[in-house]
Amino acid sequence: MSSELISHFEEWREAFFAQKRSSHEDIEFLALLETVCFDEEVWHKANNQPEETFSLQKYFEILTSDSQIVTGTEKLGSESKTFGTIGDFGLPVSREILTAIWGVETRYGEIKGDHPVLDALATHAATNTRRRDFFEQNLISALQILQDGIVLPDQFKGSWAGAMGHTQFMPSVYLEYGIDVRHRGKVDIWSDDPLDALASTANYLHKHDWNEYLPVLSEVSVPPGFDFMKLNNGHESTVSNWQTEGIEFVNKEVPLNANTEIISPAGKDGPKFALFCNFKSILAYNPSRSYALAVGYLANCLTGKPTLVSGWPSTETYLTRSELKKVQSFLIGKGYDTGGIDGLTGSKTIKSIQHYQKSRGWIPDGFPDQQLYQAVVSD
Repeated sequence: MSSELISHFEEWREAFFAQKRSSHEDIEFLALLETVCFDEEVWHKANNQPEETFSLQKYFEILTSDSQIVTGTEKLGSESKTFGTIGDFGLPVSREILTAIWGVETRYGEIKGDHPVLDALATHAATNTRRRDFFEQNLISALQILQDGIVLPDQFKGSWAGAMGHTQFMPSVYLEYGIDVRHRGKVDIWSDDPLDALASTANYLHKHDWNEYLPVLSEVSVPPGFDFMKLNNGHESTVSNWQTEGIEFVNKEVPLNANTEIISPAGKDGPKFALFCNFKSILAYNPSRSYALAVGYLANCLTGKPTLVSGWPSTETYLTRSELKKVQSFLIGKGYDTGGIDGLTGSKTIKSIQHYQKSRGWIPDGFPDQQLYQAVVSD
């Protein structure tokens, strides 16, 4: 372990403690910081992400696998009383959605994380200057949880990111949206019983504009020759309007007057999805588009909807993160706005790729593949 990292961590902790003490925070409350240690594994996971692009296809294969569907179906049965209690609590979020989040987050409670939450959050706060305020805020919330005696210190564990429990709440979110369903005096998201965790998740979604009458997404198919410039750009239209353009919805039960946008996250050769307003609610829970797609798709599978009818593009077409950075740099040099050079496929990068593809006479699906990369390196 680098002595420089340890020294930096200790300097941050002393400064953080002094800042909070001077603002008249509860000293007993802050004294818990004395036990906080630098978590080397957390730092390595945050700063040594693999070079290989983790494609949406791989993400789906892991998080929405057949075993995930089978186990999720079993949980819908074994936890039927739990879901009934949540419904009686006045939280109209479907049990399939809650089960899907549970499965994607922790494989239905199997992998809740074993990092001490305080150590993980402090490590992030000390080393991640871009998101320091976020992690410091959650560290204060975590200290409050311990001081209130909600969980014992040796049980206060979570993921390397500092998220906790069956459905991986950050401490500040836990304090704001947690629900003590059984009125035991604390919101218990750590024990084997998932009731409070699932109810709290339902509460979060409900308060983030959840629509109980709509799905998260539906797979769609596009007709030959369809103009992909109409996709991936945030444009919304009703289901019926999309159908008049030849779009077919795999989920036949979606309301014709519902607004939806359509994306092709794996390009012209991969699955296409219509996203409903609940997709934004899932993004509020976790801002990763891949995460929201996986949750929506797994929920559809748990409701008995067909599994993917479209295949995935060849794995050889995917770019690594460094390759995508070269593409972004190239596009910026051509006058496009990619939103930066970060190796991530954000909305501006997708839009820039679409316009460049169109200028070359290619299908403008916005997907950064090897054809695009080869054009960049040979330019």
